[in-house]
Formats: sequence, structure tokens, C-alpha cells
Amino acid sequence: MLLIGSYLRGDPAATEARARAAGTRAPSPATPVGIVEAIPADDLATLGFPQMTAGTARFAPGALERAAGVRFTARSTSAPAAGDVRAASRRLRGVAEVFYRDANPESAAALLEVSLRHPHELARVAAAVSYMEVTIAPTRAIRILERGVRSRDPLVRDVAAHALGRVDPRNARLAPLLVAKRRPSRRRPSRTSTIVHGTWARTSAWWQPPTGDFWKYLHDNVDPDLYGAPDRFEWTGGYHDVARAEASEDLHGWVQDPTHNLDGLDLFTHSHGGSVAMLATHAGTRVGRLVLLSCPVHWPKYTPEFSRVTKIVSIRVRLDLVILVDGGGQRFSDPRINEHVLPIWFDHFTTHDPETWEDHRIKDLL
Repeated sequence: MLLIGSYLRGDPAATEARARAAGTRAPSPATPVGIVEAIPADDLATLGFPQMTAGTARFAPGALERAAGVRFTARSTSAPAAGDVRAASRRLRGVAEVFYRDANPESAAALLEVSLRHPHELARVAAAVSYMEVTIAPTRAIRILERGVRSRDPLVRDVAAHALGRVDPRNARLAPLLVAKRRPSRRRPSRTSTIVHGTWARTSAWWQPPTGDFWKYLHDNVDPDLYGAPDRFEWTGGYHDVARAEASEDLHGWVQDPTHNLDGLDLFTHSHGGSVAMLATHAGTRVGRLVLLSCPVHWPKYTPEFSRVTKIVSIRVRLDLVILVDGGGQRFSDPRINEHVLPIWFDHFTTHDPETWEDHRIKDLL
């Protein structure tokens, strides 16, 4: 369902066009440039997703219900009524088969209309994301996204938050994700590495010392000198270019602060935290290893200054759902970036899960 919205918006074509334009500005054949694989062809082939082109048609909910052969209650609530869930479950397969036989804006929109009442929240949120591209009545979709932002499931939350950030960046439901929640730490400043969290993750526990599960895993198993002092780096996690640009300046200043003296440290980054780190290298920050976990590819807007980075390693999953909503490319294709795609589908957060690091021996890839 997220692929429907991506194709209707024209994301793949736009992403690849930007990459081609950047390639034409290469200073010489000896200097390779980033080539973006917006949506990997092998992922699409595995999923069996049909060919679609960008479209601008908009439909009323009633017309889509008639096209789907179902009638739902009129209430625009964030959680569907039980009767609507049952009706959607009965019609979903048939509507999906129509879409796969003839993938056009109307058949896609009818599938999304039915899927707004799917029994699983992630499916409802994914449908709501793409529904924004086809409807003249977005209220139900917005309410589903608002509810999704409060989900305890981080994947549901970030898919919803990224989508809401695109269509309604000042929505009050996003504000709690940007407020700092510092966790106490008595650790002394260290000298070799730190974590840069991604969008909406400022309040998340996983990256924060001394008890965050990923921070603790890296400290105990990868780098015992991982930064864990109370003044560790953080940024707002805002979902816009200005927030990332400001964060990159703050990161550069934090690294250069005489009390830190961390120039040349390793950076473990997640999602758009990688974009922040790449921008910081243009400001002059020198990095040893730059580890990009589930980093969206926005080439050439977010690229590293390669001369200031010793090694770049990208770790990601197949068809990352959050990156799909973000509109970025799914993979780097630049020989200066060591790209590793795990045999895991969709989950934007598994790349900072300690179990994933153990199961796939990610430490050995660094």
C-alpha cells in the first residue's frame, strides 16, 4: 500500500532523476558519484508489485466504496467500527485482485479505501499514507495517522509520523516526539564514538546512555569507549531540512568543543541521523567510521564529504517502510559506501536491535 502512494507521487522517478542530474556534474570519471536505487527492482519482483505510473486523479469516499462493492459507516474515526472491519476483511481479497489485474488510480484508491478498515493498525496507517494522494476527503486518513503517532509499535509510530510530518508538519500530535527526555548518566566523557539518533527519536530510550539497549550493546560489544556522559549529543529529530541542517551545525560544534576533543570519532547513526552526520562532514567534522543504519538516500542533498571520512558502512533492510514514506532511495550505489542489505523486510528499526546485530554479525561488517 505504501508503494501505491510512492508511485502515484512519482517518488521513484524523481529520486532517480536527481541522482542522474548529480551524475552529470561529476568533476571527472575518476570521481564516482552516488547513484540512487530508489526502489530496488529485486524487491519489487519478489513482492510481485504491478507496474504503476504517477497519477493525479482524486476520488470521493462514496465513489470508492461503490467501486469496491462495499458500504461503510459514515463516521470519520481513527479506529474503524467492528462491522466495518468485518466488511473490509470480506472484500479485501477481491479488491486487491482487481488492482493487481489493472493497476490504475481508481483500482488503487478502492484498495486503499477498504484497507483503511484493515484489522491491523500498520496496514491502516500504510493505507492512510497513500490515501492522501487519491482522496478529496482526507479527514479519516489524518485521524488514522494521528492515532498511529501514539502507537507503542515504533514502526507504526514512525510510518505515521513521517507521513503526518509531510502533510501537516505543525500537527500537535508530533510535538511530544520532539521534547528531550534526558536519562541520567554518571559516565565519564569518552573519546572514540557516539550515536546520532534519527527523526522523531529524541525521546526514545534505545540510544540513550547508560541503559538504552542499543547504547549498552555497542558499549559492551563493539566499542567500550562509546560516549556516555550526561552531555551526549542529541538533536530535535524534526522532520525537515532545517532541523537536520541545524543539527549538523550542533554536531560539528559538539565534536569541536575543547571539553570533548572528539575530532575523528566513529559515528553510529540511524535514519536521518545519518543525514545529519553527512552534513556535519561538510562543516569540517572528521569521522573515522560512519555507520549508516537504515539511512534514507537523498542524493545529492545529503552526501558525505568523503575526504573527511575514513570508512562508510551502510546497513539496511529490504524495502524499508519508513524510507518508503520518506520518499528517499532505498540503497546507495557508490563504491565509496560499503552497502549491506540484511535478509529482513520492511522494519526500519531492526538495524539498531541488538539481536539483529548478533544474528547477522554486523560487527564484522564494520
